[in-house]
Amino acid sequence: CVTRETPFVDFWRKRCESDWQLALRSFGFGIPLFLAVLAQVAWVTFWEHPARNYAAALVTAIAIITLLFWYAHTDRKWGNFLLSPQAKLSNPTAR
Repeated sequence: CVTRETPFVDFWRKRCESDWQLALRSFGFGIPLFLAVLAQVAWVTFWEHPARNYAAALVTAIAIITLLFWYAHTDRKWGNFLLSPQAKLSNPTAR
C-alpha cells in the first residue's frame, strides 16, 4: 500500500490538472487541423489524375463529415465538461 502525505486529488489538482487540460485542448485543435491537411493532401495527390476533382472532393467530403461528427458529438458532449475547473467525477463505491 502507498502512503502519501497529500491525497492524490490534491496532488492531481496542483501538479497535473493544468498539463492535462493543455493536452486536451491541443488534441481538440489537432483533430480539425489534421483533417484540413488531409483534404489539402488529397488535392495535391490527385492533381495529375484525370478524375482529380471527383477523387479530391470525395476525400474532402469525408474529412468534412468526420469533422462535423466530431464537433457535433464528441467535442460538444465532453469538451466543456472536461475543461471545467468544477468538473468532478465521483465513485460512490470507493472508500
